[in-house]
Amino acid sequence: MKSSHKVWWIVAAVIGLMLFGDEILGAIGAVLGTIIGIGVTGLVTIAVAVAAFALVIMIGGSIAIALMVAAGALVFALFSWLWPFILLAAIIYVMVRKRPKPV
Repeated sequence: MKSSHKVWWIVAAVIGLMLFGDEILGAIGAVLGTIIGIGVTGLVTIAVAVAAFALVIMIGGSIAIALMVAAGALVFALFSWLWPFILLAAIIYVMVRKRPKPV
């Protein structure tokens, strides 16, 4: 009796894949793409900070200066993906602000 239940589950899975296969594979691909994209971006950001730190140390700067430069590099790298949104917000602000009237 248990084997007949397994057959129906297999039939239901095959029918589900035929009906919703594109959506299921699309959702799995979107999740994996997001995870890989965030991971690669994080590794590049860390590499930029390490390169900035190493450059300052090689030039002869102190560790405190190198840490400040690395922190600045991290800030610039992390905000680099936000600039389109910041630019859009600035344009919207300029369009909807109330201009002061000259006296």
